[in-house]
Amino acid sequence: MTNDTVDKDILRKRFAKAVITYDRQAAVQKNIARRMCEMLKLSATGDTFSKVFEAGCGTGIFTEMIDSMFHPDMLYINDICPEMGDEAGKKAKNAVFICGDAETIDFPEGLTLITSCSAIQWFTDFDAFLSKCNEALADGGMLAFSTFGEDNLKEIKQLTGAGLNYMRLNDLEESLHDNGFNISVSKQEKTKIWFPSPVEVLRHLKETGVTATGRNKGKNTWTKGTLETFAEEYRKTYGQKDGSVPVTYHPIYIISTKDITH
Repeated sequence: MTNDTVDKDILRKRFAKAVITYDRQAAVQKNIARRMCEMLKLSATGDTFSKVFEAGCGTGIFTEMIDSMFHPDMLYINDICPEMGDEAGKKAKNAVFICGDAETIDFPEGLTLITSCSAIQWFTDFDAFLSKCNEALADGGMLAFSTFGEDNLKEIKQLTGAGLNYMRLNDLEESLHDNGFNISVSKQEKTKIWFPSPVEVLRHLKETGVTATGRNKGKNTWTKGTLETFAEEYRKTYGQKDGSVPVTYHPIYIISTKDITH
């Protein structure tokens, strides 16, 4: 599966700008990271966490949880933004930061766990990534990640036409099977968070870096007029009597194991 709605250069720049604000705004991502760790704790066996690689570590929300909960012997953390190295490094002092696009960099060999939280939706070739994970994992190693499904931020996409081509759960499962993984956990959830106005929705998205796709190849094309029209349509379509408006998040969680017979 490929995703042609992502511009990696814009992605890097937008997340770099959101370094300072991300942790304050990323309540949904924090909850997803906690859920991911809970599922990993139930799925872990033996030396599952001895040699860990995290793709798309961002500011280190998930990194910190992995480090404090599982104490891996070796923890490699990766992000496309070099600015994330210092930020995530504060939360896991012994982690080794590898800067670059997780789809193109070389992975360390003999990994026991490759994991990622709220990042894989930005990948452009999921099957190629899975193939690389399979090669880097030791026999019996695990691939565990969260991503987002097709209803994620659906309000924004309906009103602006901008958004990612999110993968469906059954497509993710099919790709994993085709690339040599046995799935032990496969879940999806939907939740709404509420904001006092459509403008606050846009601020939330900007401060979590998720505006790296869409209108005019990610350039800021909002004007006073288009912003007013957007806000009016948002309230008309989704607003409540008190003026609040929702945004839908659609997290998907998958835990899988490398199939040594594949």
